[in-house]
This record gives sequence, structure tokens and C-alpha cells, in this order.
Amino acid sequence: MTSNTTTWTPLCVEGAYMGTDARFGDHRGYFQELFHKDKYPAQVHPANGTPQVSLSHSHRGVLRGIHCSAYAKLITIVKGAIYDVIVDLRKDSPTFRRWCAVVVSSENRRQLHIPAGCGHGFVCLEDADMLYLQSGCMDPLTEMDLDPFDPTLGVHWPKLDDFPEYTMSDKDRKAPAFLEREQFKGTISDEAAAAGPLKRVLVIGASGQVGGALVEAYGAENVIGTYSKVPCDGMVQFDLEAAATDPALAADLMTIAARRSCASACGARTVYYSTDYVFEGDTPGRIYAESDPVGPVNVYGSSKLAGEAAVLAEDPASLVLRTTGVFGPEKQGKNFGYQLLNAVADKRSMACATDSFGSPTYNRDLAAMTVGLLEANATGVYHCVGPETMHRHAFATLIAETLGLDAALITSVDSDT
Repeated sequence: MTSNTTTWTPLCVEGAYMGTDARFGDHRGYFQELFHKDKYPAQVHPANGTPQVSLSHSHRGVLRGIHCSAYAKLITIVKGAIYDVIVDLRKDSPTFRRWCAVVVSSENRRQLHIPAGCGHGFVCLEDADMLYLQSGCMDPLTEMDLDPFDPTLGVHWPKLDDFPEYTMSDKDRKAPAFLEREQFKGTISDEAAAAGPLKRVLVIGASGQVGGALVEAYGAENVIGTYSKVPCDGMVQFDLEAAATDPALAADLMTIAARRSCASACGARTVYYSTDYVFEGDTPGRIYAESDPVGPVNVYGSSKLAGEAAVLAEDPASLVLRTTGVFGPEKQGKNFGYQLLNAVADKRSMACATDSFGSPTYNRDLAAMTVGLLEANATGVYHCVGPETMHRHAFATLIAETLGLDAALITSVDSDT
């Protein structure tokens, strides 16, 4: 019952946050803070104080929403459990039309910060009491309702076995659809409206070069992406390195691993990117096929191979894509091409191996191969690489010559030196 840690995590709707409160308990019961101006992050502070505090009680099977207010809300479940949904209805937001869902209960101690201008709705999984800390007062003239089942938004609502239909107010049942509201007319094209709701493509590491290419291929509005160090609009921070030393973040990682089986159950697909380092690479001139025996010779290759096995064991319909020498445009400018350009621009020499071969792969091509394989319902292991094989020095020279740079600064070495 006792947890001395309060944590806050950004959600995939811009400006929305999930908090887990500290709870101090003993044989008498527990004490829990529901708001503290010095302990809660500024992002979840009520912008105009707390002019209204509200309490609602709902029975299991009740669906409320989608309701949109001009002020922010901080909600807590003091008894029971709900499936809570936040929908981004801010036309200038990078996550416009995206929704997220979180189970909030008195047991899991979660709170949600719902930004002003976002829609909010929930289904009661148990009889529930919800406490609202509001940064504004409820004014019927400024409130907006939307159809919770509008296919343009595509919100998923859980089904309850003992309730064939949700218990709803007449007002919520008759709420207008998204595109019937005057303020949303013209916000999306006829083609986008006909296509239905936004896709929900989760890209771990969307700020990197492969992730960025996938965001471009699917469209940023369709991608729920994560970043580690470099913030990106509309993305959620997820630091794999920090998870190695933070038990709470490590638990999040395990949750994502569990989602692979959930993805399979709902018809989604998992794609895992691997490497040519799963092979020994000790035979000159050998081109490896997917069916060739693996034999990693370093920790990186071994860890990638273990990842392949784990993903395919969890869901045999997953895709494992082995690639190598990925290059191309990326926001962070860290790949081999950028390193070479920076060195040559600074008149520094750069040593490149002549005995290390691969097939340089353009990141946009890799994204296109990924999309194509998914659309073809391919499963299993595929080698997804560029059309030519060359050593590192030849690749570096080709980049320099293509861009009119001084290739003389590129020196050749053995990989062992």
C-alpha cells in the first residue's frame, strides 16, 4: 500500500500527462496528496488556480463523453476504476485528432492532466468516484460534446461482458460528429475524412534516422513516436538507457514487451530491426541469405539475435528486418554520412576500413521496404539492404565524390587497426 515515489509521464496527446501519486500507508490506512504546487510539475499546474473542484459518481458500464472544455482538468479516481480517454481537438496541435487511453483507478493511484481544448470521456470498469481539479468553471455555453463513436476519431472503447450497451445520457448519445461541428469543418481533407481515423503506428525511437524515415513514410499524424534525448513535437520521451537504472522505467519496458502479444491479439504487427552483425562475417565475398546459420562474434550482434528470437517467440507473425550501413537525412545528424561530412568540412582526415564490407542502405528505402512488406502481410526474417556491396572506404569515397568534397581526406585502414 505504500509507495514513496510520485512520477509523471507524458502521454501521446501533446500536453497530456499521467501521474502516479505517492501513497504513505500503515496498519491504520494511508495518506495521499492529490495536488502539491511544489511537488507537481509546472505542466500540470492549473493555469488560473483551481476555481472549481468537482466530484462525479458513475456506475459500472456508464460511458460519459466526449466532453471538451476550454480549461484544463486534473482528474483522480478516489474509488473504483475507469478506462479514460483524451482526444486532442486543438487544431494547432501536432497531435490534432489523436487520442490516448489510460486505465485509472484508486488502486493504481494514477492521475491524468487533460489539457484545455482536449476532449475527455471514460467508461466505468467499476463503480467510480472521480475528483476533478479544474482550472476554470464549468460554463455550458463554452462546453462542447462530440459523438464518442464517431468513426473519424476512431476511439476504442472496451466492451463489458455484463453490459451489452453502455449506460449513457441522451445528450451524449445524440452528440454531433466531429465534422458536423462548425469549428472542425475544413480541418481535414475529404480524402482524409473518407479514409477514417488516423493510423496508430507506434515507432520506438522515432527521432532517429530509421524512425524518422518511418514517420515520413506514414505521415507524422499517424505515428505515435518516442524520443530519448532530443525532444520532438508530438512525441513522447522514452529513455532506454535510463530504464537500465530506473526500476519504474524498466517496468514500462516490460509493459511494452507485453504489448507484443496484445498487438497480435488485435491484429497489429510488430517490426523489429536487426543487423548483419548476427553473422560471423569471416568469409571474404560471402553474401548472407536469411536461411544461413547465424554466429555473432560480439555483444551487439548477440543482443540483436536474442531480440529476434524473443520477438518471434512472442508473435511468429512479426517481421524481423536485418539491415546494415543505414544512411540518409536525420534530425540528429549522427550517422556515418554526417560524421564524414563534418570531418571533411573541418579538413580532418577520416579513417575508413577497406576490409569491412556491407550494403549501404538509404533510410527512406528501408522505410519503404518496411511498409511494402507489411502491406504484403509478410512474416519472419528478411534482409533489407541497399543494392550494392562495398567496403567502408569505398562508400565514404562515393559520398565525398558525389557531393564534390575532398576525398583525399579519407584514409584507408584495416578494421583491426
